[in-house]
Amino acid sequence: MPEINWRKNLWFLWISQMLGLAGFAGIMPFIPLFIKQKFGITDEVQLGVWVSAFNFFGMASFCLSNPVWGILADRYGRKLMLLRSSFCNAVCFPLFVVMPNCAMLVVMRFIASSFSGTTAAAQTLIATTVPEEKQGFALGLLSSAIWSGTMLGYIFGSVIVDQFGFTWGFLLCGILYALSGLIVLFFVKENFVPQPKEKRGEFASQFRAMTPAVLTLLVLFVLLGFARRFDEPYLAMMVERISSTAHSIRWTGYISAAAAAGGILSGIVIGRLCDRYAPYLVALPMLLLACLGLVGQGMSTNVRMLAAMRFLTYFAGGGLEPAFLKLLAKETPLAHRGTVFGFSMSARMLGIFSAAGASGIVLFHFGLRQVYFTAAIMMLVLLPLMWLYKVRFSK
Repeated sequence: MPEINWRKNLWFLWISQMLGLAGFAGIMPFIPLFIKQKFGITDEVQLGVWVSAFNFFGMASFCLSNPVWGILADRYGRKLMLLRSSFCNAVCFPLFVVMPNCAMLVVMRFIASSFSGTTAAAQTLIATTVPEEKQGFALGLLSSAIWSGTMLGYIFGSVIVDQFGFTWGFLLCGILYALSGLIVLFFVKENFVPQPKEKRGEFASQFRAMTPAVLTLLVLFVLLGFARRFDEPYLAMMVERISSTAHSIRWTGYISAAAAAGGILSGIVIGRLCDRYAPYLVALPMLLLACLGLVGQGMSTNVRMLAAMRFLTYFAGGGLEPAFLKLLAKETPLAHRGTVFGFSMSARMLGIFSAAGASGIVLFHFGLRQVYFTAAIMMLVLLPLMWLYKVRFSK
């Protein structure tokens, strides 16, 4: 087989992920406002419950399906899984706008999420095609693509939704996912060699890579997903509380773009640091900065303060996933990285959908600002686990 130019592959994956995440981010931050406008739900608590349900069932579906896609990626190829995710999203997301009620919207979210996962597929493809000594850089660069697309999506999505309505926002999401899939189809290469067909009764061999070190990292992914996404569904509600309701869509987009800018910078800077230093040494100070940013968001009294604190949070938090993935790749044999990376994404999504339910409870009983303070506490919980990994498994 011809040798793959991993740098060329990486840049096409970068463009593909930027487009896909731009589509996703072009509509997702505005879901609370979409539900409020389309279904006439104005009560903050009731709206928060439906937003939590939307996120909870979406992440539950994603969490359950990702190990399956990871196993199939190891058997049939990582590029195929990336194509499946891109084109399924291109079909499913425009259908959100025609759902007749909140319950059906949640059902559609569950269905769409079960076929999603472009980020996990792209990360696995990088982890199996990029040289080991360059994986921190490559995963960090991919993280910057995700945040670049997220920032573009927030900006253009806020303009399109504000000027033309939610229907065009959902259509744009589908179009960008389709373009993302076409780039992968025609330009991304993979010299995939299927593993020998396993004998009946040997399915458990897929899980041989689940060493104590890997399981510890998976627990870290669960808590990372919980802490980083605990407050995310309620940004639009926070913006409405501290700014003019008339400009809430625009400010939600701008603040989300500021957060994405922090993620872009983080992916580039932290990714390179992870190739030079032990990733856990990079992750520890980032956890403390993320905690500080979350506390600042919860104390925000105007949109500029909220934007600055969200930038800090996402700069710190954006470097954690590449650091954890670098550690995970180091602990996992090449032939099993699709399976393990699938479980890592499911672990992260387990944290995210748990956060969707838990954050709704915190909002219901204690109020909106307490959501941010709770997320800060969860960031601190990650510190002793990172130290445990350093003491027991680092070499």
